[in-house]
Amino acid sequence: MVEGPNAAAEAARLIDEGDRSSALVIPADFSERIASGGRGKLVFHRNPGRTNPQATRATLDRVLARMNIELTAVDAAVAAHSELWGEPSPTAEGRISSRLEGTLAQAWAEPHLSVQFERLGRPTGSDVPEMGFQHSSPAITLMYVLLNGLMLSVVLVEERRLRTLSRLFTAPVRRSQLIAANLIWRFVVAALQSTILVVIGSVAFRVDWGDSALALAAVLAAFAASVAGLSVLIGSLARTTRQAHSAALVVSLSMSAIGGLWWPLEVTPETYQTVGHLAPTAWAMDALHDLVSRGDVLAGVLPEVWVLLGFAAVFSVAATLAFRPE
Repeated sequence: MVEGPNAAAEAARLIDEGDRSSALVIPADFSERIASGGRGKLVFHRNPGRTNPQATRATLDRVLARMNIELTAVDAAVAAHSELWGEPSPTAEGRISSRLEGTLAQAWAEPHLSVQFERLGRPTGSDVPEMGFQHSSPAITLMYVLLNGLMLSVVLVEERRLRTLSRLFTAPVRRSQLIAANLIWRFVVAALQSTILVVIGSVAFRVDWGDSALALAAVLAAFAASVAGLSVLIGSLARTTRQAHSAALVVSLSMSAIGGLWWPLEVTPETYQTVGHLAPTAWAMDALHDLVSRGDVLAGVLPEVWVLLGFAAVFSVAATLAFRPE
């Protein structure tokens, strides 16, 4: 509380300097104005760089709404008394005001209308922390697995430039075996990175990854397979290291943006969600949401897993057709 003739200026200074996040300035004659039937004006200062003034302002609005209802009800009751029985005496007006305030207080305590809140999805006793890491940790995991996996396409370009691939064909190695080896080791790298990021999310940020480790492994493995296929495809199509690097960066960031890794797809328009599901990231994120937020098991995410495996198959077939040793 800051009082005195300079209180308003002091409050504004505290907000400007960041010592306080918000302040409510109440004029000295506020109570007298309200009691005499006049209008009162409050000034609310807030620091735009802080988030808690929003909750403070919401609470203030509720209090003012209740006060305005009570004052309006008293004025209406006095006006009705004047119309029916004449102007009430100060004593009668005080009794009307007191009686009405008591009735309204009881109405606020026992409202006729109420809202029942029910949480759907995972049971409230599952100890799921209410925090943004439940979305950001799975999203960051997918984004970095995708980004790192596609960057490995540069290795394939360098192997062609250094004639490593052409020399391998002098050995008894089939083309299919060479393609499979490129797919498998990229899959292993993506799976290992996924495991590390999941462990970090669990230990450092207390992320609950769901009730089924098997379902989580299936989703991440299917996503890693699609990343491996796309990585070999980019490496097969790119002619220079710069092309592979640029393509990997553009594709990974674009898929992250439209696939719900930077923000939940649930908050985007329906058209955006439809376009987002043209990328494997959206299906992987849907599956992780089902596991993390809704407590699904393997059966609940099998559709997403099959779609991700479909992406992996398409990318791998395309990479096989585009693969060239030189």
